[in-house]
Amino acid sequence: MKDVLSSLQTLGLSQYESQAYVALLRHPRVTAYELAKQSTIPPSKVYEVLERLRTKKLVGVVETGGSARYVPLEPAEAMSRYRRTYDEVLDRLEDRLGTIYSSERERDGYLWNLEGREAVLLKAEEMIGAAREELLLALWPEELPRLEPHLVAADSRGVAIAVCLYGEGDPGVGVVYHHPTDQVVVRDQGTKRMVLVADTSEALVGYVPDTAAVDGAWSANLGFVQMAKDYIRHDMWVIKLVRRFEDKVDEVYGADRAKLRDIFNPEYPEVTVIRRTPGGEVS
Repeated sequence: MKDVLSSLQTLGLSQYESQAYVALLRHPRVTAYELAKQSTIPPSKVYEVLERLRTKKLVGVVETGGSARYVPLEPAEAMSRYRRTYDEVLDRLEDRLGTIYSSERERDGYLWNLEGREAVLLKAEEMIGAAREELLLALWPEELPRLEPHLVAADSRGVAIAVCLYGEGDPGVGVVYHHPTDQVVVRDQGTKRMVLVADTSEALVGYVPDTAAVDGAWSANLGFVQMAKDYIRHDMWVIKLVRRFEDKVDEVYGADRAKLRDIFNPEYPEVTVIRRTPGGEVS
């Protein structure tokens, strides 16, 4: 019974109101005095409690033998009314709060820190579920099973999806670019990471090391979003170019492409190289 009373109070009824309504369900058509005895509500309070229940349309009054007797609204109808009321309120709140949130996100450049793998993946699921136009994603296969159903649902909504996958696997939707996963790649990245951009309006970057805690950052800041989007797109562009001209790339840069990764060793004269002597002079 405690759980029933607690649930009624969650709906907004007071403790006495909850006790009175349950007592009326057990003993309908009782007087206020009889209800006070059945529900252990103080007699001095019972009329006030019944009047509040009448205002909430959970209790009605019938005249029998010249005395007022109280009857409860049937539980199915009572819960249906609450459900309709809460649905209407929640729908209005969702629209209004969403408008406020969107306008604030456009103005505010805050960064939301996420701690733990579950927090990062929950945010990723939320972003994928809210996407309406475009999803760009870079991740390792370990996170793919968790996100795949959400990507499939987004694809069914007509969302354009492109995935840069470090390793083997296939989400079954969108365009998938398989990125090499040798030790050089892991070394250059520092740690495994997941990057997600939804509708060019929000971005998530999650760091997923093998031996340390997972953490991440989310923001709707335009600069942060564009940087994350460019990161993913550049990886995809490089994959397309290397796949198209793989033999030539290997010939020029070596099979491990170490020369390609060496950004401090330019190979074209139009690249400006500034070197400083031990004394700090520029040469």
